[in-house]
Amino acid sequence: MSCDCGQCREHYRTLGIGYGIPTESEIQDAYREAIKQWHPDLYENFASLRADAEERFKLIQVAYRELKEHNSIAMESPAEIAQGEIVPEKPVDTPPISFGDAPGCLVAPNFTPEAEEVIARYAKKLGSAIAIVDLTGSRSQTRSYAQFFLLADLGIMVRDAQNIVSLLWYKDLGEINLIRRQEQSKHGMWQSLVGGISGSQPKCVLQILRNNGALFYSLAGQVEDSVKTAIHDFLQLKKNQSHP
Repeated sequence: MSCDCGQCREHYRTLGIGYGIPTESEIQDAYREAIKQWHPDLYENFASLRADAEERFKLIQVAYRELKEHNSIAMESPAEIAQGEIVPEKPVDTPPISFGDAPGCLVAPNFTPEAEEVIARYAKKLGSAIAIVDLTGSRSQTRSYAQFFLLADLGIMVRDAQNIVSLLWYKDLGEINLIRRQEQSKHGMWQSLVGGISGSQPKCVLQILRNNGALFYSLAGQVEDSVKTAIHDFLQLKKNQSHP
């Protein structure tokens, strides 16, 4: 039985285990998923993310090692688990996606020069870009895409209003929830929608989670509900492809 002390609980959270006291196999599985998500080699072309990934990777290594020693259990060594775990999945057939005439939303190959510049700068390891959504809220016809939501062959990238860049591989994609603003759900202060979105319905939030239950990103007032719906449907198809 794993330990229930405060330090061990902190290590569980570092590995992405949010609730309960995990078994030995659950700790190993959580560690395996954590290193797949945060191995620095996956971020070698993303300078703004690599330093954070290196720090997170060190904390994950420390958490796993100390749990192994403190609980005196015969878990695999970090090196044994990490070996061969850092190669991203190969791209598969791309599901269709369309944003209609929604402003600031582009689908390949119809990218503007401004969007192409952003894609070339940020998306080198994500494969071919599929679609990009402007998150600045600008009403100008010319968009800088200084903040963006990018869909590519291998994953999602977001640059938010604080200029923080976040990345999620499709193989690490968890729940994708399209939810009402004014009601509650288990993941926050919302309730999941059933059916389509229309202009007469309340504004919704698209909530994207990692496979360990942690929130990756929420799309709320930055884009129209129809855009959130299109992204939701696309990600559901990608999740089904990545988790057969």
